[in-house]
Amino acid sequence: MKNDSTHDNNAFADYLFNNYIKAHRKADKCTSRHYWGLLEKYAEIGFPKAVQKSEREYAEKLTKLIRNAFPDWNTHLLILRGEEGKQEYAENMANYESRLRTIGHDEESIKQMITKKIELNYGND
Repeated sequence: MKNDSTHDNNAFADYLFNNYIKAHRKADKCTSRHYWGLLEKYAEIGFPKAVQKSEREYAEKLTKLIRNAFPDWNTHLLILRGEEGKQEYAENMANYESRLRTIGHDEESIKQMITKKIELNYGND
């Protein structure tokens, strides 16, 4: 179980990441890039103590998710984090699968696309 300070530090990284996603979904490029830049800077200098390694790695992971999704226009597949993201995740995945079925994808391509979305958000480990 994470201690309160770890949760608090991750909560701020989640806040920055979630606001990036929300702005990006609204096609607000300036604001979304602002939050992405803040998240990158937070990961870079927000954890000066060695005991904050896991928090720094978490913030770095979030910036890497954006960086990996951005070039291929896959940022629309990113999912909110933290408490805010739990409910969205369940709804989002069900709706995503339903949309894929509606537009005629076969079971294999649906499985591949869902796997891609999960790997994009959570890695393949």
